[in-house]
Amino acid sequence: MLKHILAFGLALCLAAPALAAEKTDDAAAAAKTTDKVPEAAEAAPKGPEQLTCKYYTVTMPDDWKAIMAPTENQGMTSAIFARTAGSAVVTMVVGPRGVADGKTIAGMFAEQFKAEKPPVEKNGQYTFSFTQQGMPCQAWVGTEGDVFMVTTVTGNRKDAQAFIRQSVKSADYPKLLPQL
Repeated sequence: MLKHILAFGLALCLAAPALAAEKTDDAAAAAKTTDKVPEAAEAAPKGPEQLTCKYYTVTMPDDWKAIMAPTENQGMTSAIFARTAGSAVVTMVVGPRGVADGKTIAGMFAEQFKAEKPPVEKNGQYTFSFTQQGMPCQAWVGTEGDVFMVTTVTGNRKDAQAFIRQSVKSADYPKLLPQL
């Protein structure tokens, strides 16, 4: 099971730099639509978009886009978020941890991502740095109950960490989120 998780996580991380480079302007495309919005809808203030799964909720800032909203597939929940300026990508993968502990899972991911140094324990989680396609990356592995979450940041760490701190919340699984 963990080999499938690692392969999936690697695919997400490898896709992240390319996804960050894609710049689409959904707002401009939406502005070109000719459909009229009913007056009642125009008057109602629109709040920020929230994307939710059973593990966390993301309140999307205007300068970030969900490349892949939280999606469950074969017991795994994955999501990819990118800053619209293309400076950072955050991926999150949650899955069952089976009998493996956080250190073992982090070690497997560090090996898969070819980290230069082994994961270190920090604030009850494991973290390590690596490089993919010439881009700096950071990973955090957290466990809570019978699940683990691997969060990877590609590109500008400051932008990505601010997104995680301000926009990603979990009432039921707070130990899964990176402890920044």
